[in-house]
Amino acid sequence: MTRLYIMLVLLVTAAAAANEQPLLLNQIQVIGTHNSYHLRPPDVMLEVAASVTNDAASMDYSHDPLDIQLDNGVRSFELDIQPFADGFHVHHVPIIDEESTCPIFRDCLATTWAWSQRHPDHVPISFLLEFKLLESLVAGKPLLNADAVMLEMLEGEILSIIPREKILAPDDVRGEYATLSEAVRTQGWPSLENTRGKMYFIIHDRDSLREAYTEGRPSLEGRIMFVNSSPDQPDGAFAVVDNPYSKKIPDYIAQGMIIRVRADAGLEQGRTGDTKGREAAFESGAHIISTDFPRGRASADTGYCVEFPGGAEARNNPVNSPSRLAGPLNGTFVSTGR
Repeated sequence: MTRLYIMLVLLVTAAAAANEQPLLLNQIQVIGTHNSYHLRPPDVMLEVAASVTNDAASMDYSHDPLDIQLDNGVRSFELDIQPFADGFHVHHVPIIDEESTCPIFRDCLATTWAWSQRHPDHVPISFLLEFKLLESLVAGKPLLNADAVMLEMLEGEILSIIPREKILAPDDVRGEYATLSEAVRTQGWPSLENTRGKMYFIIHDRDSLREAYTEGRPSLEGRIMFVNSSPDQPDGAFAVVDNPYSKKIPDYIAQGMIIRVRADAGLEQGRTGDTKGREAAFESGAHIISTDFPRGRASADTGYCVEFPGGAEARNNPVNSPSRLAGPLNGTFVSTGR
């Protein structure tokens, strides 16, 4: 009887091990930063901004350099791209709000790549790239045309710093499926273990630039960047939702998409200490929770901050992580890889 019992235990254990599924990239949550490069403008520029816009108060913040943010657990960056003819610059609004920890796009990449080489097992780092085409006009400098050629130039900039094998590209996710959306809906994203040490890039624009980048390549065939999309599109793998209360989120998660939401906006939560949006973002199951107040940059007024306990770089997604791994809001955490 004892021998039979042991055999049954071994069989059950072997079956359970065979049925275990790897943790996928779309089954975790990470912290990201909004305008990740941003530095507070000089007082005189804040005064100028206040005279011409109602949003001047929302410029009154600074982020740490990207490598310091990475040390503090941030794994997603948002960069505003100014496509000048003399190169891709990174800042918010020329002249008024142009202070940046990495004013040249290549420098942002180089800083991140150097950190990545020192921490090769990190959770994948994403870059959400937003093109500030109208704002760039303020500089009075020649601009690149907003077309596929410009985006291919940007691809060249990325590949000049980040090796292709360290980039998670649409082809890597789509595999043998007909479309990218079918791939993430059917099999999900690649596993976390198979994507550690990599980076991936997303074009924020949903209009003309997205159309230019996907023309003739409806599932981003041969491209190295994803696009801000939706489940009904063949390229639908990533979506910027922003609103953590959005009713789209459950459907997008069910369709296998990776979603970015914002826990706070306009510095309001830092001033008031209101955490409702932060908790809604965590509980929504969105995969990237973006903030102006990451670990190391809590609000001086209220202590408001968006982070995982201990500065962990990721946690299991509370909505779609496998039940054997998922936990409560402050439950099971993924290794920091630091």
